[in-house]
Amino acid sequence: MPPPSVLHGENWRRKAVTWLSRGPMPMPRHKILEVLTEGVGEHRAVQAWLQLQSDSWEPGSLEVLQRRRYSTVYRLNHATQHRMGVIAKRCRTARARLERFILGELLPRTGMPVLACYGLLEDPDGDFCWLFLEDAAGCFYSPQLPDHRALAGYWLAEIQLTTAAADFKSLLPNRELDYYLQLLRNCQAIVHSLYGTPLSAEDTALFRKIAIHLDVLESHWSELEKISELMPPALVHGDFVIKNLRIRETDNGPALLAFDWEFAGWGLPAADLAQSIDRAASPDLSIYCSVLNRGHPHLDLHDIEAVAACGNLLRLINQMSWATAGLEFALPAQLLKAIPTLRFYEPAMPKALTALRWS
Repeated sequence: MPPPSVLHGENWRRKAVTWLSRGPMPMPRHKILEVLTEGVGEHRAVQAWLQLQSDSWEPGSLEVLQRRRYSTVYRLNHATQHRMGVIAKRCRTARARLERFILGELLPRTGMPVLACYGLLEDPDGDFCWLFLEDAAGCFYSPQLPDHRALAGYWLAEIQLTTAAADFKSLLPNRELDYYLQLLRNCQAIVHSLYGTPLSAEDTALFRKIAIHLDVLESHWSELEKISELMPPALVHGDFVIKNLRIRETDNGPALLAFDWEFAGWGLPAADLAQSIDRAASPDLSIYCSVLNRGHPHLDLHDIEAVAACGNLLRLINQMSWATAGLEFALPAQLLKAIPTLRFYEPAMPKALTALRWS
């Protein structure tokens, strides 16, 4: 819970208690793809859990929350339904080790609430593993609620102050600006390679517009670096968006919980500060600035807003990168599947460039 001096005194506290008690705020859990209630003990996730926690409870049901190419996420539910479930992730070992390190060693240094990590069980070959985490129960985060945005601003600033002071660069993946520049150039190459594919005139025009936006952004990259480097490097989440955040009531008041650290690393916080774009958390920049000034009094709100504007572009690079990954070898059906996503994000590019007067 942020100190009252940061979040506008006791008035913030009273408002926070109010919205936590309204009723409609607690949201449904993740979309559940599948529920298993029979043969639960034979499922690999349950067997891994019991192997890791031999004296623990045996799940009564299992929910499939997410399926991706290289990962699957389950929720293991207690038979009585009176205890919190456990999240079981089947993923690459490198990703799981990163998340365990962040949750177990970095975030506790801030003194803020952190999701518990119950352990990691590696496969014999070491490539994949099971990671078991506390279920992030609570209210869904909403950037439309000023109190949520205030919590996010406070949380990000505390994370940055704590981790920047310790310098964990050698222990975390690179998320500095050269990482994003490489993503941008990869997108450029893929988009240009698609010009020769049999597309409709409308789709061809879309790819040409995206290519132009990316070229403009690259031409201003040195300016983006100059702005973003006002901020000290630190731990960054890398996907600080609505779906990866919850608000939980604690003994000290409401607190923000962040999960899914797949894209986390060491870098400048611009992308985490993104505002009103791509389901971004849109943290309160004035709160963020007031907390960050404890360690960096030379920064003002204008500086932070400029960095956040750069963060909007970095978020869009991420989205373009995810949408175009592998398209240079894609079959027509795969290409057609990606086009709606690209069409959704394309209009945001000129707006984000215009905000920095780069269009």
